Amino acid sequence: MRTLQTQMRVRRALRVEAEYQRRLADEGPSPDLARAGAARLLHVLRDVRAAWAQESAGSDLAGLRAHVSRWLAAMESAAGGLDRPGADLASLSEQFRDAGVPLVFFLRGLDDSSDPVLAELTGTVLQRSA
Repeated sequence: MRTLQTQMRVRRALRVEAEYQRRLADEGPSPDLARAGAARLLHVLRDVRAAWAQESAGSDLAGLRAHVSRWLAAMESAAGGLDRPGADLASLSEQFRDAGVPLVFFLRGLDDSSDPVLAELTGTVLQRSA
């Protein structure tokens, strides 16, 4: 299984989030910047979902898709919280990264896993050859 597109997009989301966090810290509270950051991050995360849908299509990963979906939902929740008045930006950044960083390593692990390992992780039984 190859997940390079998805990995690249998750890493891009992590970079975009870090940049908006830096800008918000440097420029102080700015509702316009926070709104722009939230919108940009949600757009990038839609790209992540699209890449994952494409790369995981045709694979029997039902048991693993839920994990990816939860990580992405956590990232989307943190991104969407940026434009809330009085939002705790440090906490939102931590939530975003706590979901995004393990997701990158999970995807890399999928790339490095053989079919028998993927079958074991998904609970699929492979047929044995004679």
